[in-house]
Amino acid sequence: MDQTYGCSQVLDIAEEPRHHLVLANEFVRAFAVEIPPHDRTLCHRHPQDYLLYSASDAEIISAVRDEEPKRLSYRDGECELLSAGLVHVVDNIGDNPVRNVVVELLPRASELRRGRKPRNVDTVGIRYDGISSTSIFEDERAAIFLVKIKPGGEAGISGPAIVATPYGNKLTPDAISDVEVKNHPSCDLAWILPSGTWVLWGRWKQTERVIVFQIGRTDEQGLAVSDVRNPLRSLRAHAEPE
Repeated sequence: MDQTYGCSQVLDIAEEPRHHLVLANEFVRAFAVEIPPHDRTLCHRHPQDYLLYSASDAEIISAVRDEEPKRLSYRDGECELLSAGLVHVVDNIGDNPVRNVVVELLPRASELRRGRKPRNVDTVGIRYDGISSTSIFEDERAAIFLVKIKPGGEAGISGPAIVATPYGNKLTPDAISDVEVKNHPSCDLAWILPSGTWVLWGRWKQTERVIVFQIGRTDEQGLAVSDVRNPLRSLRAHAEPE
């Protein structure tokens, strides 16, 4: 590593001040990451395999320990699954903040089975085409979906999953139980329990983007598992009060 990016001290990702641990349980740890323009992280380690979602265009230098620093470009909406053990410094060489969502897959995540993909919800027998759901990453352990939800739309989100709102739209847990919603200035995160399906309501004033990280393996045929025994529950998404 270039001496400019020394790693004499290595922090766990949870101790690195630009990685904000927002949500944690026995299956995942989820971080809202924000690196100001022309700033950099401290040297840190990623102890688990992790999903990375880029919520901004970014020009960075990733200085991996014992390697030459590399210049990388990310685009809003890019995502990938990275392996455990990475030790590096991330230097934001651009003029805009770097904003990411990082979801670590803890060892017990391998016990989970994935639910159905995000979908429109029928309301009193009337189907309202209020959302679009696009798969942007998928492998045998996890999948990431970009959900665009119109005002009044209702998206069915099956667990186990993390719902993330990294674009300034806020989540509130109105009239909901057994769902963990964590608010953070950079990104709100909600943990959808492994059993059941909840409804994400489009309460914003315009179409908004929501990122859904579905965690767990598929069934033997490679299909997402459908659990129809549990009723839909409500996860209402609201705009920030004016």
